[in-house]
This record gives sequence, C-alpha cells and structure tokens, in this order.
Amino acid sequence: MMAACVTGQITMQPDQSSKNWREIADDVVVSFVDAVNTFDADTLTGLFAQNAHVNDQLRDFWGIDAIGDWIRNEIVGVRFSMDVLQARRHYSDLILLAKVSGDFDSTGLPDPMILSFNFLVHAGKVARLIILLTRTDDAEPDIRKAL
Repeated sequence: MMAACVTGQITMQPDQSSKNWREIADDVVVSFVDAVNTFDADTLTGLFAQNAHVNDQLRDFWGIDAIGDWIRNEIVGVRFSMDVLQARRHYSDLILLAKVSGDFDSTGLPDPMILSFNFLVHAGKVARLIILLTRTDDAEPDIRKAL
C-alpha cells in the first residue's frame, strides 16, 4: 500500500511494490519485521551490527548495548507491531512505510500511525535505522495534537 495525503489524512492506495515488499527487502530487514511482530528481543538485537546506529524519532541509540535496551524497552516491552504498507529502495537504503500499533501512550498521535523505517544494511546486518513519523503535508510542526 502506498500512503497518500487526502484532505489532511493518510489513506492507503494500492501500490504494486507493497505487495512484494519481502522480495525487494534484504533478508535481515524481513527478519527484523518478523522479529518485531513476534516480540523476539534476542533475534532483533542480533540483526544489528556491533556499532550500529538507531535514531527513533530524533533520539539516538549507538552500539549494540544501547540498541538492545531500546529493543527490550520500546519495541518488545510495549508489544510494538508493524504492518508494512510499502517498500522502496533509495540508493543503498531500504525504506519501509508501516502502520504501527502497540501498548504505548498514543495520546495526540495520528490514527493510524504510519512510520517510515529507513534501513542501511552492511555485511548482512542493520548498520543504521532511522524511524520517523510519516505526516501529511498540512500537519502542524508538533507531532502530537493539541490537547
């Protein structure tokens, strides 16, 4: 599925690449999605390079120890799950667009919440992962709605 902006909301539209995202994704990225959705912290941690970098909503996690803590607390700990809607290659990166859910505080966050997962894979491991909220063109600068 491809996210598109329609009257300030994100809607899903058919997209050929989304139906075959596993075919264009690296094996380690397919394993990442599967491990996220089965809440498997050990497998997830093992997919990252020793000196990998994760940036989750502008917060940095450097190295396998920090990333392992992030996985245990913010992925597995809140039963975070993802439904991949689209995959796209951009130079050396693979970008997944996914609808996400979990047991985290979603106060003021968009529903559905669509995140962009930007992977750089090196030597069969995730070397860099940047996660950003996908927003509509008319979104306010702050990601949370005014309460």
